[in-house]
Amino acid sequence: MSSNELLYWRNPVETGKVFGGILVSLLVMKKVNLITCLLKVMYTIMLTTASVEFLSKLFLGQGMVTKYGLQSCPDAVGFLKPRIEAALNAIPPRQAQLRKLVMAQSPKCTFKAAGILYVLHKLFSVVSLWTALFVGTILTFSLPLIYKSYQKEIDATVAQGVEAGKQHASALQSTVCEKASPYVKQLDEKLGPVSGFVKSKLPATRVGGSNITAESTTTKLAADVPFEKPAPAKTSASAFPAATSHIPTETPLASADAASAPATAKTSSADFPSVPSTDFSKIQATEQINETVKDATTGISHSTDPLKEL
Repeated sequence: MSSNELLYWRNPVETGKVFGGILVSLLVMKKVNLITCLLKVMYTIMLTTASVEFLSKLFLGQGMVTKYGLQSCPDAVGFLKPRIEAALNAIPPRQAQLRKLVMAQSPKCTFKAAGILYVLHKLFSVVSLWTALFVGTILTFSLPLIYKSYQKEIDATVAQGVEAGKQHASALQSTVCEKASPYVKQLDEKLGPVSGFVKSKLPATRVGGSNITAESTTTKLAADVPFEKPAPAKTSASAFPAATSHIPTETPLASADAASAPATAKTSSADFPSVPSTDFSKIQATEQINETVKDATTGISHSTDPLKEL
C-alpha cells in the first residue's frame, strides 16, 4: 500500500490499523518506561522457563521446555538483511543532498532549511518531543483528507495570502531601499576605488528575480532608442517620359543584322550545262537485235548435240 493511498484513506481499514497502531505506540511510550519494561519482561520469561524446566525434570524425568520449546531460532537475518540493504542504498543520495545543502550550493535552499530548523528549535523548546510526535501523527493522517474535501476553498485562501505577502514584502523592500540608499552612497564615496573594484568584479545584480548586467542594460537601452523610418517615395505619371505612339516596322537591331548578313547569290538555268536528249527508238532496236542473236545461239546449241536427239 503506497503512502498516498494510506494518507488519503483509500482503504479505511488498513489506514485505521496503521493510524491506531502509531497512536497506541505513542501512548505506551508516554506512560511506560521502555527500558525497565523490557528488562522486566526478559527476567520474568527466564525465571518462568527455568522453573518449569527444573520442576519437570525433577518430577517427570524430562524437561518440558526442552521438549516442547523452540528448537530453532527465527531467521532474523533473512528478514532484516534486504530491508537494511535498501535503507543503506538510500543513504548516499541523501548524503549528497545534505552536502549540497550545508555547502550552500543553492543559497536560497540553504536559507529555507535554516528557517525550518529555527522554527523546529523554537517548537521543541516549548513542546516536548512526545507531544510534537502525537500532534504530528494526527495532522499527517487528517490534513490530506481535509484538503481533498475542501481543495478549492483552501487554494483560494492560500493564493490570497501569498499575494498579500508579496505586496507586503515589496512594500517593505522599497522602504528599506529608500532608507538605506543615503548610507550606501556615503559608503560608496568613502570606499572610492575599492567600491569600483568590487562593482567591476560583480557579474550581475539580481533585481526582481532577474539578472541585470551592464551589457544587458546597455543592449536594452540601445534597443529602446527610436529610429526614424525613411519616408516612402511618392511617384506620379509626370515623373516618367511619355511613350511614343509610333512603332517602327523595322527595329535597329534587325536592320543592323540585315546589313551585316552577306548578299545571297542569284542563279538561273543558263548558268548550268544542258543535258543531251535520249533517242528511245534506237535503244528498242538494239534490244530486239540482242534477243534475235540469243535465240539463234540457243537453237544451234540444241541441233549440234546428237546424243540428246537419240
